[in-house]
This record gives sequence, structure tokens and C-alpha cells, in this order.
Amino acid sequence: MDVMEKQETKAKFRFDINLRLLGISFTVFALIISLRPDLLEDSFFVPLQLTLSIPLLLSSIFARSKLAWTKNAKVWENYGYITFLLAYTFLINVIGILISNSLGLTIGLTFLLFSVFMSISYSIFEVIEDKTKIWSRIKKDLFFAVLVFLGGILPSLNIISI
Repeated sequence: MDVMEKQETKAKFRFDINLRLLGISFTVFALIISLRPDLLEDSFFVPLQLTLSIPLLLSSIFARSKLAWTKNAKVWENYGYITFLLAYTFLINVIGILISNSLGLTIGLTFLLFSVFMSISYSIFEVIEDKTKIWSRIKKDLFFAVLVFLGGILPSLNIISI
């Protein structure tokens, strides 16, 4: 498999992941609106992050679709990754806040912290495979962890509430 085929395959996988997450976002939003709209009234962060995840995922899908034929794949790959990471983190935060509010703070915080732990464990294996990715993975994991802390953990603890 040559470099172009690998890039196209990678773009397809990422495109498919984004489509599935977009479906999840719409489903969660529709279920909450129809079954428990009060969940959106209890917190500023749940509706904000849930609604922002949808256009972010759409932008990531558009960026990922360009990877197969663009001349400057790195720009679109970075843009697609940033929009994906924001959307993904917002979804994780929404689920964590909802778990904290419904099932208890301990379970919600466990979910959020375990999500960060799993991201770090993924990075460890990626760095083991390719040592040149260490700084990239540190930046990505730190960005993810900060977003989870600010948008999921602090709202779950009611330290940040608007």
C-alpha cells in the first residue's frame, strides 16, 4: 500500500468515525429534547456543548473528506483533528455531566477521568510505536484533559455553573 492509499484509508476511517459521532450527537439531542428537556435547563454546559458538537463534527467531516484529494493534506488534517477533538470532548463532557446529575457524582467523575486515562493510554502505545509522536501526543492529551476538566469535571462538581 503506497502513501496515497494509506492517506485515503485513514481519511475514510476518520470520516466514518465522525459520521457515527454525528449520529450519536443528533440522537442524544433528540432524545433529551423529546424525553427530558429539563436536562437542558439544569445546566448551561450540557446544551452548549451538545449543540456545538454538531457543527464541529460537520466541519470535521468536510475537512476529512478533503484529505483524499487536497494538495495540502496537513492543513485539512489538523483542522479536521481540532474540530473532531472539540466535538468529541464536548460529547464526553455532556455524558459525564448527565451521569453525574442522574447516577451520582462518583460515577460521572469516574467516567470523565477514565476517558482522560484512556486517551493517555492510547498515546503511550502510539509513542511506543513511533517515538517522534511524543510531543504531539502530549499536546493533544493535555488539550483534551483541560477541556474535560473545564467543561465536564468542574460543571459536574458545580464549581462552574452559569
